[in-house]
Amino acid sequence: MLKNYFLIAFRNILKDKFYALINILGLSIGICATLLIVSFAIDEFSYDTFHPKADQTYRIALDRKFPDNQFIYARSPMPMGPTLVRDLPEVENYTRIFADFNGLTFQYEEDLYEERSVIAVDSTFLDFFQIKFLAGDSETALDLPNSLILTEDAAIKYFGNQEVMGKQLTIENVGEMLVSGVVKSLPSNTHFHFDFAFSLNSIPGLYRNTFWGSYNAHNYIRLRETANVVDVESSIAEVIKTYMEPQIQSFLGIDWNQYVEAGNDHNYFLQPIKDIHLKSNFQWELEANGNLSIVYLFMAISFFILLLASINFINLTTARASNRAREVGMRKVLGARKEQLIFQFLAESILICLIATGVALILTILVIPTFNNLANKTFEVSQFLSIEYLGVLTLFSILLGVFSGLYPSFYLSNFQPISILKGKLSSGTRNSILRNGLVIFQFGVSIVLVIGTLVVFEQLNFMNSKSLGFDKEQLLIIERTNQLGQQAETFKNVLLQNPAIKSVSGTNTSPGRQVVGGTFMDVTGNASERYLMPNITGDYDLIETMGFQIIQGRTFDNRIVSDSSSIIVNETAVRTFGWEDPIGKQLQPINGQIFTVIGVIKDFHFESLHQSISPIALFARDLEVQTSNLFLVKIETSQTSSVLEYISSQWDDFVSQNSIEVTFLDDEFGSLYESEQRSGKLFSSFSAIAIIIACLGAFGLAAFLTAQRKKETGVRKVLGASSMGIVGLLSKEFVKLILVANLIAWPLAYLFMQKWLDTFAYATQVNLLIFIIASLASFVIALSTVSFHSIRAAKQNPADTLHQD
Repeated sequence: MLKNYFLIAFRNILKDKFYALINILGLSIGICATLLIVSFAIDEFSYDTFHPKADQTYRIALDRKFPDNQFIYARSPMPMGPTLVRDLPEVENYTRIFADFNGLTFQYEEDLYEERSVIAVDSTFLDFFQIKFLAGDSETALDLPNSLILTEDAAIKYFGNQEVMGKQLTIENVGEMLVSGVVKSLPSNTHFHFDFAFSLNSIPGLYRNTFWGSYNAHNYIRLRETANVVDVESSIAEVIKTYMEPQIQSFLGIDWNQYVEAGNDHNYFLQPIKDIHLKSNFQWELEANGNLSIVYLFMAISFFILLLASINFINLTTARASNRAREVGMRKVLGARKEQLIFQFLAESILICLIATGVALILTILVIPTFNNLANKTFEVSQFLSIEYLGVLTLFSILLGVFSGLYPSFYLSNFQPISILKGKLSSGTRNSILRNGLVIFQFGVSIVLVIGTLVVFEQLNFMNSKSLGFDKEQLLIIERTNQLGQQAETFKNVLLQNPAIKSVSGTNTSPGRQVVGGTFMDVTGNASERYLMPNITGDYDLIETMGFQIIQGRTFDNRIVSDSSSIIVNETAVRTFGWEDPIGKQLQPINGQIFTVIGVIKDFHFESLHQSISPIALFARDLEVQTSNLFLVKIETSQTSSVLEYISSQWDDFVSQNSIEVTFLDDEFGSLYESEQRSGKLFSSFSAIAIIIACLGAFGLAAFLTAQRKKETGVRKVLGASSMGIVGLLSKEFVKLILVANLIAWPLAYLFMQKWLDTFAYATQVNLLIFIIASLASFVIALSTVSFHSIRAAKQNPADTLHQD
């Protein structure tokens, strides 16, 4: 019986090839998109689930409140981990990661390399994370100071096929390191990665740091199975008070209660390690994390895309019901039961879905490389061809077939044979409320996605074009300039001999990169009112090179000796301290030198537009006193190629043993929005898929409805109707439906996109023009789809139409 159902279903598919093709094509595109999105979501949710005892592993994060500000840090004080293990019985073990390196210079024999993927860790690091050793002893590899483990790729880079164990690498400003292990790179689905990890006790001052007011380590703890997270967080609050209070009294001269009453708070909380990737975008993350909202959004899109494809099937099947009515009537007269007819129509639906799934799998395999590039994933074809995967996919296909075919099956099987055989079955299904509602839903979803795509790209354009307060387009970054040593000033002067180079400055960081901060207090104010201020240190030409605008006071001057103890702040810092006249004010970091404010610069964006502009402090140092890691070079953009050649040739004269590394500041700053750019491309791709599926449905419906009204078209032409009038008549129904779809889609799209824009501190406005463009596009696309059949019907000879049975 089952075989018979599918045999008849196959014959019916061959009989109506056009409509079957539309259904199969729509479903296959929808299933392909769903497979990719579901794979993306599964991978996002899999982050850090493979680590040993992942359910008991947490990272300590800090909700830090200042008197007039608040920040959430992914880092915490260096003594946190060992103190909690010692003082709290619920804490089983700890490990720390120190990753505050913008770049370190590695030397092997005569070769120098600049490495950024470097971390310093406790010996317990290897126990916490799933590190697979290729050489060395995982139990002891990081026990001793100056021990170094490196990944397989890094080992090949430095040593080729030589024996690696026992080799020495020198890290500038750290010391000589002994290679004690070679490991596999961490898989892609973890919240941090490294090429080199050396023992934290190689930096004794950092390793033994007991100051609770600096946040320079990523502390991880493992709780005992019986521990309660809420209780541990409460206990941490008590530990913090115990150890911080003496230090506050020593540095600030006030007690804990005064400190808290002034508006300071240290609310430490535990992040499950499995939640970090999707639920943590705090300051000082080890890497850019994912976004749970984006994952949910894409999952919702996949659901709606699949739903659109199913709607196409339901729409076309119910619209063509009259064509199957006589078949149903004859079957019932010959004794077919209702349930048999239902199974027959379900068999057709399941068969179409199985065929569509096969096509979708082929499409998925073809687009995997493109999708990997868009989503920054590493999916492989083998993942989609495993026995388990194909089994689940087959089951999914059958369930989709049942879902898509359930309503049409009951609808068709309910026809009464007497009414059918007497010719009393209405053929006016084109006016069906259900069908119209489904068309409205299809195009409504498509319009929301189009509006969303346009808003995403509008925001990306806003972020890329917004004035940041400095000249990012004219700036180059020369990396690793600390290798110049005492020749840094000479190299700078040589570069300035090129007339296309306007200015050069050495600095410790650049916009878009990590900025080290410290807390400062007004020496004439309350000691408890301290504010976090990122510090930027450069030479005396930094302000000119960056194009910062001085709005009060003056810039640094290397002819004024006291400028080594001077400071320049931004407008936000002035507002934060509540100064009316900032020039001459004095600021002091904790237990540090007093600095005098000599100038105020206009606010500029040093971080992405996700973050509000924070108070910033600028310091000046002569290159002969403090070597800079980077050189910022302002150039004539019309002569970029020649300038790059000149800089490279001069570098070779000064640092012949190591090649130059130059980046463009606008490219580097733009990389801060890499996640949004990827999301925008994916969003637009899936929007296009939704539109294609909706258009396929409209194309099939238009073909059917045009065929249904062919005699009416012929009569109208005989009575003098023009071809354009016929086209307008046949298209009018779809125009009404698209209009209703727009009216529903507009408010929904506005609410969704406004919520997304609220995640940015600086965002574009939701522009009415975007909605108009999306609406016009929906009308043009729908009418282009429908008009193909309308024009064809309008041009048909009425004599041929009216003579047809």
